[in-house]
Amino acid sequence: MAHLLGRQDCIDSLRRDLIDLQGVVLDVFSKTGPVRFPSWKFPDKLSCNLDLVSLLEEYDYVDGDEEFSQHSHITLVLQELLIDM
Repeated sequence: MAHLLGRQDCIDSLRRDLIDLQGVVLDVFSKTGPVRFPSWKFPDKLSCNLDLVSLLEEYDYVDGDEEFSQHSHITLVLQELLIDM
């Protein structure tokens, strides 16, 4: 599995999964209201107030920067955001 680490297709797949899941969560929140708890990843913010679009841009695949792309993948930044949803 290490050969997949930091690959653009893997990160793109995680991004799509996260966007799909956010859609489901927003649908549930439209019926129940948002959950108001501190973010696990960003404890100074409420998880319901995170800007997913800007976070996805910040932790995206970077062509030519293998180390950063691996960091984004290894630390599972995209998946850690799921905890906040």
